[in-house]
Amino acid sequence: MVLDNLTQAGKVGLACFVAGTCFFLIGFSVSYWVVLNIDEHDIRMGLWELCVSSICFKTTSSSHFNDLPVFGDTSWYKGTQALACLALIALMADFILRILFLYGKQKLFLLISVILDCATAILAFGAAAVFGSEIEDNYRIFRLHFGFAFDIIGGIFFAVSAACFLVEYIRRR
Repeated sequence: MVLDNLTQAGKVGLACFVAGTCFFLIGFSVSYWVVLNIDEHDIRMGLWELCVSSICFKTTSSSHFNDLPVFGDTSWYKGTQALACLALIALMADFILRILFLYGKQKLFLLISVILDCATAILAFGAAAVFGSEIEDNYRIFRLHFGFAFDIIGGIFFAVSAACFLVEYIRRR
């Protein structure tokens, strides 16, 4: 079996990688990074959508988002999107290299995978830091919500995965 050659640290690292991937992808895709309840209207926003009650607008193509005076300059938001997209790209490359390592047993794939785990974690944390600091500093009426938390949880799992697979790499030397 493919997993038989992994040490306990490698198996834990693989489980953390899978968990981190699930958490990050959910956080990346949902429109629940922040919420605001005004009277009977629920306003929620993620990386890609702004929803007022049940009506949603794509933040990448809708002028409604840019016209909202509450958001002013949205460069911080575009920066958050960019960091999250870079984290997703690193995650996809990491996924491919992880499969290549599991089936090919090449230590180089493992080392690059550790580096990509670290990059994914750093980029996920960076996206959360930019978004969270801007919301806390300038938009205190919004409450950070589970999509934001899932991004951070995913980053934590990727960091643990990197540490576990670094141990796996060192044991294989």
